[in-house]
Amino acid sequence: MAARIFRRRPLLLVVVMAMMAIIFVLKVFPYFIVDLGYLARPLWDQKGYQFDKVIVHHYAEGMSLQERCEAHGWTLRSPGRPTPKVYDAVIFSVELDMLEIRLRELWDVVDKFVILESNATFTGLFKEESFKVNKERFAFAESKIVYKSIPLFPLEHGQEPWYNEGKMRDGMTHFLMEAGIQRGDLVTFSDVDEIVSGRAIELLKACEGAPESLHLMTRNYLYSYEFPVGDEGMWRTSIHRWSPGKSRYAHHQTSDTVLTDAGWHCSFCFRTIQEFQFKMQAYSHSDRVRYSYLMEPEWIQRAICTGRDLFGMFPEAYSFQELFSRIGAIPKSTSAVGLPRYVLENRKRFKFLLPGGCQREGPLSHGQL
Repeated sequence: MAARIFRRRPLLLVVVMAMMAIIFVLKVFPYFIVDLGYLARPLWDQKGYQFDKVIVHHYAEGMSLQERCEAHGWTLRSPGRPTPKVYDAVIFSVELDMLEIRLRELWDVVDKFVILESNATFTGLFKEESFKVNKERFAFAESKIVYKSIPLFPLEHGQEPWYNEGKMRDGMTHFLMEAGIQRGDLVTFSDVDEIVSGRAIELLKACEGAPESLHLMTRNYLYSYEFPVGDEGMWRTSIHRWSPGKSRYAHHQTSDTVLTDAGWHCSFCFRTIQEFQFKMQAYSHSDRVRYSYLMEPEWIQRAICTGRDLFGMFPEAYSFQELFSRIGAIPKSTSAVGLPRYVLENRKRFKFLLPGGCQREGPLSHGQL
């Protein structure tokens, strides 16, 4: 009877078999749909930003500030004109090494480092207040640091990590005003691992004619400066001329203009395996930890030394050309030219950030890989 039905209705058989195949695939590969979505992203998604004006960053050793201003179509601020103060606003979690490198890189050009942290992660996990606990490490910058901690709480049902992230960003807006920022001062908005170069801030501080709001493109690196991602860079870092009642701390597009090659974005650039494990569970994309083995030290160490994705996922790409060029491991770089000066001056301390230093601190159950 059933055989006659299927002979009469071959399409029904095809549909049933297809449904069984789909159920099998989803059972064996529960994240197949997610992976398929990443592979098909160029068909259904597009970049959430677009810049109408791209300012090429001109810099070479020996160029005067006047030459540099003129190269960008601006003018050098006249001696009688007041120089704006620069505030560097940072929402801090656990990246102690990145913060130290940042403070050293920007020390000569920033007037106040405004640091805000919390007792919990964006995902609501309680943590120690890392900056407060390690405050003595940053004693060299005490005269320029303004610090505050605000409480976060476990997420309630239905809340996403973006809720806590939004609270921190709103808190930074209010804290900047408490720190004394005035109309016309310059303020940088960026994550702690998005380090603007001192020469970029020096340029914007010394020249007149730059946009009131400007994004600063930073070179993308993964795990260390040994793995340059090779894309156009991270665009979210920005600098603004403060306007009371209008300016707000933001990490999205706020201007249609971008200055290229203005710093370094080193993502997941940690010294220890434990820091990697903490970050993977703590940041706003913690849902990418899809399998338990992703948290194993051996897996993490292997990814760090090969340039492969920690989460075993396909790259976020908005064209098939970009997608196929970025699938697989990131090629290693053997160059240490053009990196933050403090890292190179202290290359033994920061060996883990330089080419050839991929091995991380922390126990591995089967020895170092």
